[in-house]
Amino acid sequence: MPETAADPSSRPPGGTTEVPAPRYVRGLPAALRPRDPLFPLAVLVVPLPLWWVLGLANLGWFAISGVMLLALVRRRSLPLPKGLGWWMLFCLWLVLSLLALGVNPEDTRVQSVGDRLVPVAFRFAEYAAATICLLWAYATAVDGGRPAVVRMARLFALMLAWTVGGGVLGVVAPTFELTSPVEMLLPRSLASAGYVSALVHPAAAQIQDVLGSGEGNGRPSAPYPYTNSWGNALGLLLPWGVAAATLARGRWARLGWAALLVAVVPAAVLSLNRGLWVGLALAVGLALVLLVRRGHVLPAAATVLAGVVALGVLAVSPLGSVVTERQSGDAPSNDIRGWSMMRAVELAEGSPVLGYGGTRAQMGSLQSIAIGPTADCPNCGSLPIGTNGQVWFALTGQGFVGLGLWVVFHLVVAWLLWRGRRGPGPGSPGRRDPADVIVQAAAVTAVMSLWFALVYDRTVATGCLEMLTLGVGLAALGLPPLDRPSPESTTDGTTTDGTTPLASTTPEAVR
Repeated sequence: MPETAADPSSRPPGGTTEVPAPRYVRGLPAALRPRDPLFPLAVLVVPLPLWWVLGLANLGWFAISGVMLLALVRRRSLPLPKGLGWWMLFCLWLVLSLLALGVNPEDTRVQSVGDRLVPVAFRFAEYAAATICLLWAYATAVDGGRPAVVRMARLFALMLAWTVGGGVLGVVAPTFELTSPVEMLLPRSLASAGYVSALVHPAAAQIQDVLGSGEGNGRPSAPYPYTNSWGNALGLLLPWGVAAATLARGRWARLGWAALLVAVVPAAVLSLNRGLWVGLALAVGLALVLLVRRGHVLPAAATVLAGVVALGVLAVSPLGSVVTERQSGDAPSNDIRGWSMMRAVELAEGSPVLGYGGTRAQMGSLQSIAIGPTADCPNCGSLPIGTNGQVWFALTGQGFVGLGLWVVFHLVVAWLLWRGRRGPGPGSPGRRDPADVIVQAAAVTAVMSLWFALVYDRTVATGCLEMLTLGVGLAALGLPPLDRPSPESTTDGTTTDGTTPLASTTPEAVR
C-alpha cells in the first residue's frame, strides 16, 4: 500500500504528528510520476490537450479506469463511501435489465439482441469506469487526508481550465478540427461512424443550425465529443474553480481564477446550451444558500449585486441578443426533446420493472411511422428514445425501478454533502479548512448532476468526472476537524495537514 498522511484523529495530546508522505504534499507536476498515488488521474488531466490532439481525450477515461482498478486490486483493504449500496443496486439492475434486451416495444424498430449488444456493452463500460473512479477517488483521498484531497481538487480545477480553454477555442475558431492519429489507425468504416468519430476526431465545436436561421452555429465542444458533454462537464467542474479561487494564496492567483470564471460566460452563452444556462443559475443559487447558511451575509449580498450587474451587462451586450434569439428561435429541438421524453415514459410503462436493457429507436417520425431514413436524409425518422438525458436513458433501459435506484443514490450523496461540514462562521479565528470548501464544492456538484441528468446524456468523461468529484467530497466529509494551532509548511505551500492559513501572504498560486 502507498504511504499515507497521518490521520489527524490519531494525533497525540501534544498536538504533534509526522509530516505526511512527500508524495501527497507535492504539487501537481509530481503527480505525473508513476509512483505518485494521483498518477492514474493526473496522467490524463495534466496533459489533456495533448491527449485531445492524439484522439484519446475521451477514450483515455477507459484507460485510466483500468489503471485505477489495478491500484484498487493491489490494496489490502478498501474503504467504501456512504451511499455506495444504492449505486451497486443500480448496477445490479443494469445486469438484470439485459433480460429484456430482445424485446421490441410497439412502434419501435425491430432489432435483434446482437444488433443492440455493442452499444449496450459500451454503455456498461462507461458505468464500470465511473464506478471505478468513485471507489479510487474515495480510497485515495481517505489514504492521503487533506493533502490528497487538496491535490485532487486542484486536478478538477485544472480540468475546468482545459474545459474553458476548449470553449474559448470553439468560440474563436469553431471550424478548427484535426485528423487524430487514433482516427488514422482505425478502419475507415469504424472511424466514419458518428459516435466513434465524435470520440476520436478532435473538433473545436459542433456546427449546428440551432437557431433555425439556415446557417450553422458553432457550439463549443472541445475537449469533449459533443457540445452537451462540454456543457455538462463545465457545470460539474465550475464549483471546483470557485474552490480553487477560495483556497488560492496571493492576489495574482485569485485574479487568475477569477478571470477563468469570467471567461466561462461568453463560451457558455455562445454554446446556445440552455441546459447549461439553467445549471449556472442553479449553481449561483446554491452558492448563495451555502453563504447564508454559514452566516456570510455580506458576501451573499455582494454575490447578488454582482449577478445583477452581470445580467445587466449581458443584456446590453451582443450576447444578450444571442440569448433572446435562442429562446425565440424556430429550431425543432423543443418539440423533439419533449416528444422523446414523453415517449420514454410510455415505453417504461410497458416494462416498469426492468426496462428494455437499453435505448430504442422510434419507427418513423413525430408525424408518421411511415417516415424513415433514406439515402438523401439518413437522419430522417428512427428517433432514438432515451438519449435526451441520463434520467430518460435509465427510465427506458432499466425501468422505473432502475431509475429510482439511480436517483436515490444521487439524493443520498447530495444530502450527505449538503448537511456535512459547515466550517467556521464569520469572524471565527483560525485557519480555513480546505475540507470545508471541498465538501461545499462537491455538494453543489451533486445537486447540479441531478439537474443535468434531466437534459444531458452522460458520456464516459462526464460520468467519470461526476463520480471522481463525489468521491473526493465524501472523503473530505469524513476528515476530522483541525486541532493544531501552528502546523508546519510543506513544499507546495499548504500546511502539513493540507490547510491554508487565513492570513497567509504567500504569493504562490494553487498549482
